[in-house]
Amino acid sequence: MKIVVRAELVTDWGETTIIEVARFDRPVQLPDPESIGLSLADGKQLLSGLQQVVIPAQADEYCEIRRVCSHCQRQTQLKDYRRLTIDTVFGTVSVRSPRLMSCPCEPPFYLEVLFSPLSQIIPERAVPNLLLLQSRLAAQMPYRQVVVMMKEFLPGTEKLNHVTVRNRTLRVGARIDAIELAPGEALSPDTEWSIAVDGGFVRGREKVRPASFEILTGRLAASGVKPRVFACVRSEVPSIADKFAALLQTCAGTRSPKVCVITDGGNSVQSIHRQLPFPVTPILDWFPLSMRIRNLEQISQGMQAWSETETHTKNLLHREMTKLRWCFWHARFEKAKDKIRQALVLCRIIVAETPAFEESMRHLDYRLRDLWAYIEGDKTSLVTYAKRQKANKPISTAMAESAVNQIINARMCKRQQMRWTTRGAHLLAQVRCAVINDDLPAKLAAYYKKKSELPEHISRFLELLRRGAAQEPQPF
Repeated sequence: MKIVVRAELVTDWGETTIIEVARFDRPVQLPDPESIGLSLADGKQLLSGLQQVVIPAQADEYCEIRRVCSHCQRQTQLKDYRRLTIDTVFGTVSVRSPRLMSCPCEPPFYLEVLFSPLSQIIPERAVPNLLLLQSRLAAQMPYRQVVVMMKEFLPGTEKLNHVTVRNRTLRVGARIDAIELAPGEALSPDTEWSIAVDGGFVRGREKVRPASFEILTGRLAASGVKPRVFACVRSEVPSIADKFAALLQTCAGTRSPKVCVITDGGNSVQSIHRQLPFPVTPILDWFPLSMRIRNLEQISQGMQAWSETETHTKNLLHREMTKLRWCFWHARFEKAKDKIRQALVLCRIIVAETPAFEESMRHLDYRLRDLWAYIEGDKTSLVTYAKRQKANKPISTAMAESAVNQIINARMCKRQQMRWTTRGAHLLAQVRCAVINDDLPAKLAAYYKKKSELPEHISRFLELLRRGAAQEPQPF
């Protein structure tokens, strides 16, 4: 049996052309399982052949229409033909691209200048669908693995390499980095948005110290709204606060949303909420605070007391340490500070009778002073954690830590021995966030729409040309 696939092309003015796309032979003698139906190679051949037919036909039809002036209906002059190579999802296609002389009565130039119609609609020799596909894959797996997968399933990818995939992915990342979608529908004014911020480190490519750099990552969530992840390298954005503010205002649909910022008190993130252009409620992550208190409880419980004085001191310190968690949980901060002061006084005035007990008291004294400095540096971020948990509101950066694992670790760190530049990591993080948020096609569409809009000064210049062309020449 022979299978012949033909394509019938019908133009807008009624001309019909039938072109053979592919031909397959399926002999009836001794059929084997591999000859049943179409194989993967047959499918790739069929798609490639169909693409080689469709794109030249589209190009010829579009250029034929474009040769006619939209004002005077006169056919413009043809200068010459050139070959234009276009990379598509189903292979690379070479088409004949004419260069035309524009009509002086037609916008936007109102002059006789050379232009290529195909270069206007495909300026970068790769269709947007291919850029979208490669960036989606590159956001989830290494660049070389993307090449292997595309060569396995798509036709015309024999010459594809990882450098091309990387460059196109970073190009997409640069395009969507400065694009913010239109603000969504504003929710209730009482809706509280929670933004948790954390950081993850990746290995740097430069052979200088520090060998790693930080990527700020987080998640934005509200009740009844799909959470959104975000990431950026601090040195690659003009202002972290402006970027966060634009994200919040876009998602909330208002210029002054009700926001709480949850951080772990690190030096790189604790001052972000002070730079935002609207009021923000800062919240200190409960988990690191609880772990510091847990360390104090373990130290006081593990003291080796031998004398009656040491035993009494150990029991007193342990009783005070076990009450600290309750004080912070219910926002009794002054009471917690009093207990810390009492414990510090005990560590200073009690004379230990054994070296082990003295070492434990010294260790406890150091950890108490560390906790004091921790809460003093973030005392404005301490809240009533019990009340927030009862209201089913977040009190920790757990959702930010999951975003770090989802965005950074899964693609740049774990089991992937790669080194990154700050620019490359930042742009890839933008693509990965857009893929996770499921708005990569929308952001690319917004970029192309913005690109098609002429700048204001060019629009004014073209308007002056149009007015000059419309004026009749004055007689001498």
